[in-house]
Amino acid sequence: MNYSDLIDQLAEATGNSKVKTKELLGDAISVLSDQLSKGTGVSIPELGTFTVKVKEVQKVYNPHHDAYLMVPPKRVVEFSPASGLKSELKFTGREDE
Repeated sequence: MNYSDLIDQLAEATGNSKVKTKELLGDAISVLSDQLSKGTGVSIPELGTFTVKVKEVQKVYNPHHDAYLMVPPKRVVEFSPASGLKSELKFTGREDE
């Protein structure tokens, strides 16, 4: 599903226009981005939790130059699905069943 498909389905589910739905989704994404950039986690019931984790300096090997490089620390976003979503996604058997 891409962004426009998401907007179409949300507009249909809520009864709002696509323009209004796109506006609301844009605002929600903006708030989510702002909170994550501040380092604050965001929890959405029935979906999961977005948290910010700091990755420390890493020493990696570059075989092309036969040398080790130091990768600087960075912040990354992690997602932990809610238990209900985890159970829905659990693989119970073969796909063709």
